[in-house]
Amino acid sequence: MVDKIRKKLAKWRRKVLSFVGRIVLLKSVIIALHLSYLFLFMMLVNVTKEVKRIQRDFLWGLGQDHKKIAWGKWDTLCKPKNEDDLGVRDLEAFNKALLGKWKWRMGTNKDGLWKEILESKYGS
Repeated sequence: MVDKIRKKLAKWRRKVLSFVGRIVLLKSVIIALHLSYLFLFMMLVNVTKEVKRIQRDFLWGLGQDHKKIAWGKWDTLCKPKNEDDLGVRDLEAFNKALLGKWKWRMGTNKDGLWKEILESKYGS
């Protein structure tokens, strides 16, 4: 997953993107790349840290040859848009929310094909 993100961003680093363009790219393309993983699996702590680092470096325009100033805290940038922040998703919280949704659906939805498959594979 981390390699896919690096490859996707490597294509975009060569192009000149504004700050707003980098935010849009982070919010749409990067999240969509690994959304399927977040639905099903709990992300490992070191994978979460690495993906956050890649996202931060891409957003602030940090490169291998030079460093730029980060103009805000990452935790602040991950706050919702209605709090006047940028609304970049916090991967750890997003992953927990998606897994919690599956757990909730297991308890409330009694007759789903996906539930039958999970129960036959892992037991009730």
